[in-house]
Amino acid sequence: MLMLGLSFGSLAGETPGLPALPKLTVADFRPEVRSQVQKAYDAARDRPKDPDASGALGMLLDLYNRPDEAAICYQRAHELEPASFKWLYYLGSLLAKRGKRPEAIVALRAALRLKPDYLPARLKLGESLFTAGELDESNRVYSAILKESSDVAEAYYGLGRIDAARRNFTAATGSLRKACELFPTYGAAHYALAQVDAKLGKTEESQQQIALFTKNKTIVPPVDDPLRDELRKLDMAAPSHLERGFQLEQVGRVEDAIAETEKSVQLDPTLVRAHINLIILYGRTKNFEKAEQHYQAAVKLNPNQFPDAYYNYGVLQLQQGKQEEAEKAFRSALEIDPSYAAAHNDLGYVLELQGKFSEAMAEYRKAIEEQPDSRQAHFNLGRILINQEQYQEGIQQLQQTLTPVDERTPSFLYALGAAYGRAGDRAQALRYLHEARQQASAHGQTQLLGDIEKDLHTVEAGEGH
Repeated sequence: MLMLGLSFGSLAGETPGLPALPKLTVADFRPEVRSQVQKAYDAARDRPKDPDASGALGMLLDLYNRPDEAAICYQRAHELEPASFKWLYYLGSLLAKRGKRPEAIVALRAALRLKPDYLPARLKLGESLFTAGELDESNRVYSAILKESSDVAEAYYGLGRIDAARRNFTAATGSLRKACELFPTYGAAHYALAQVDAKLGKTEESQQQIALFTKNKTIVPPVDDPLRDELRKLDMAAPSHLERGFQLEQVGRVEDAIAETEKSVQLDPTLVRAHINLIILYGRTKNFEKAEQHYQAAVKLNPNQFPDAYYNYGVLQLQQGKQEEAEKAFRSALEIDPSYAAAHNDLGYVLELQGKFSEAMAEYRKAIEEQPDSRQAHFNLGRILINQEQYQEGIQQLQQTLTPVDERTPSFLYALGAAYGRAGDRAQALRYLHEARQQASAHGQTQLLGDIEKDLHTVEAGEGH
């Protein structure tokens, strides 16, 4: 059987002794999970020959960050039930997460002999082989996956990393770009592509990829993994559900994010960060009543420490057209944290809506002072300056919005082209309007593309702008 950190001879038929259950002090766990752990611990001790009892305890220990003890329980479950894919998969995944690559490879290979088509296990094996330096075998794993299904972004990412490690940068670029096409917010793939572009001397492209990585650092493609879902369902630790909610929000699964974040509140009603996140999540679904409830809960729990509670509430009020309430909320956020750039920017927007342009500009400048790369603040300030015919400074502000290149860039290019047109610089107006058209087309922004085409026609006809 599979012995942790020792030999794996039993996979070839040996039968070493069953490892002893780990000794646990249940009081060391979070209060909301203690009874759950105690029940599983008692079951494993009462039924020492039951693989499900040992495995279930291992799953809880895995969830609650007790990896050494979890691995022992998975090992026991596997030895008691050698034909079960489940325990080997959990064990291999845990070992991979801990950086024990050789042991993880053995466990995952053994698991895949039992269930060869389980995609998450194949991806974990490919990654473990790559990290262990077994590039040829890793390449075979990823290539086999893509031969069966050509839409697995993680497999293209894996092939791209292998080619990059072999210094075959042209091939790496192709695979990594495919990974990014399949999942545009794949942070790690954008970073790897940035490194490859830099090696090829493509400095501008590399910078664009770094910007996309910075925006999406922790986002990875969702992979259907029923066993991982089964594990997560057991999780009674509030912070885990909060983090899961955040991850789901990042990939656009708002309803699922709400469910996970609500679960964290059910488990720990004092978790202020969960209430704060739910303000925005419910705002996105236009469930303003629920958003209001979580705002009230957050400020009741801690009224003076979390500026995000007031900021999120301000966004919620602005979303409903309640300018006075939004202004009050943004000012409350700034009382707690005067350096809160987004609050300065959004307060500036509210003041602008009220016709208080000088005050709005002051807030936009504060936002830029605190966060020099705030594209929205540069845009807002530049727009007011252009409307006030302060073209030179307005154009300078709009120039700051052009990087990084992403889905927002076409709108910023359009604004800059329009600004040059109003300033009487026809050549520059045409330059940026043409760039805006190209970018809008590339991003499939048809409505914006139509607006740009109209302005381009006007400028090209020499009618001014």
